[in-house]
Amino acid sequence: MRPSRVRAAHAALSGWLVGLLAVGPAAAQTPVSTRLVPRALSAATAEAPADAATVTVVAIALDAAARGDAARLAREAEEAVTRSGRLRLVRLADALDADGLRERQAREAEAAEAMKAGQRAYDELDTEKALKHFDNAVRGYEGADLSRRFTELSRARVMKAASQVANGENTAAQLEIRTALALNPEARFSPNFFPPEEMTFVEQERKAVLTGARSALRVSTEPVPAQVFVDGQFRGISPVDVAGLTAADHYVTVVAPGYALTQRREREGEVTLTLAPVAAQTGLQVFSEQAARKPDSPERDAALRELGTLAGVSQVLALLVRGGAGTSPLEVTGLRLDVADGHNLAYALGTVPRGDALVDGSQSMLMQLVAADAPRQDGKPVTHFAGGISSTRRTVGYVLMATGVAMLAGGVYFGMEASAKADDFKRAAQNSSRAQDIKSTGKTYALVADLGILLGLASAGAGGYLAFAKGGSGGGAKSSSRAPAPAATKESLPMPPPPAQAQPASTQNASDTRAEERQREEDLRQRREEVERQRKELEERREQEERRREEEKKRPALDEDDLRNY
Repeated sequence: MRPSRVRAAHAALSGWLVGLLAVGPAAAQTPVSTRLVPRALSAATAEAPADAATVTVVAIALDAAARGDAARLAREAEEAVTRSGRLRLVRLADALDADGLRERQAREAEAAEAMKAGQRAYDELDTEKALKHFDNAVRGYEGADLSRRFTELSRARVMKAASQVANGENTAAQLEIRTALALNPEARFSPNFFPPEEMTFVEQERKAVLTGARSALRVSTEPVPAQVFVDGQFRGISPVDVAGLTAADHYVTVVAPGYALTQRREREGEVTLTLAPVAAQTGLQVFSEQAARKPDSPERDAALRELGTLAGVSQVLALLVRGGAGTSPLEVTGLRLDVADGHNLAYALGTVPRGDALVDGSQSMLMQLVAADAPRQDGKPVTHFAGGISSTRRTVGYVLMATGVAMLAGGVYFGMEASAKADDFKRAAQNSSRAQDIKSTGKTYALVADLGILLGLASAGAGGYLAFAKGGSGGGAKSSSRAPAPAATKESLPMPPPPAQAQPASTQNASDTRAEERQREEDLRQRREEVERQRKELEERREQEERRREEEKKRPALDEDDLRNY
């Protein structure tokens, strides 16, 4: 029988080995340096209270020159919502692509479950089974949204390499280590898990990656600009040049509202990604066009409320951006709107610089839009429209028109009086003082009549322009004028009768205009019906998702090992 001291030493050594195998995987999953962790929206969003209002961000370009800048402002607004800590961001691209979001979340859940299963297998010293689970986790996270889950993918790769080392598959482990470091040079490998020779290889590969050659990638998207993420880090709005990449196949993720999230691996050079529209893209286009058509009218807020309902959120943060020519600053109208009643919870007007200064130059306005909620007035919603200027303009126009009519009437009156004085002058003795008085008075009346008619025409014309030009109110009927036919003379031949089916050009133009208007109304009606159908489908899907979550809550709770925090 062995001495008690030998048995104690063997027991201690066995306990140390078991503890090493149990602790090693967790140590190998030490989070990567925060310097390379992307500005993940999901992590910050989790800090918002559970009952926080849900907000989606939409940026609407009012001209073609502002498309790229509007997309960049939308990204900065999403960051501002996340940093506020009081609002819960719902990315518009996810809200409008319920099927794609559900599929990505399913892949993410599968990957997380595979990580747990791999951890349990490691605890049980079944490293071959653990390798299969960690490999499944890598594949699962590759199908998830890597703009938010790249960190988890990096950890899964480290765990896969750790499993290969434990199984004696050193060549495969070194390939996995090389891939993990090429995508994330700051990935950490625990010496408590990896043996010294593998740790030496890790540091050699890390140094080679950090000092090795760099590559560049230019990412473009069609048909709209999109947010571009490379290995989980936001790199800009397409088209964008991404420099300083390691020589590896990097994960490129592009996100745009109304289009399916697109993701694939690219090494270097130029790449153009064609985005596939989702079903709700029609609704987004309809409501965006409606808001852009009259950005300072109630029609804007009505469209944003419809968009918020389609996205299933309680608030919409909208940025209406006008670019203009050259490098002039962007003109931005920002508001945060309550979808329930249209109350403007926040409102801001201002200019934002373009280019590299856009990020810093937009922070003041964006913080104003998310910092606090403006109160209602006597329980009624408050709205902000610049339409008051147009109303004043129409009022001035009406006043000028009325003044012009009055002056025309006065001119006609004094003209008639001047004509009467002319008749009196002819009947009076020409050399008498009375005739001279009549003559002087008649000239005065004639001058007043001329001035009244001229000024009246000018005033009425200016008033009509202010009241009705460029969409001013007033529903004056459209009129068409026709040039009078020349009078027939004895020498002229009679004009031939017009063809039986011919119509005057003005009548034909009016008919074409009415037909075009009817066609536009019909197209708009059909698009609204399509949007309503899509909204009902989204509501049904959300109800199904809620029922599924309720069923999951009723399932038995996981044991303590399943709840371990990795």
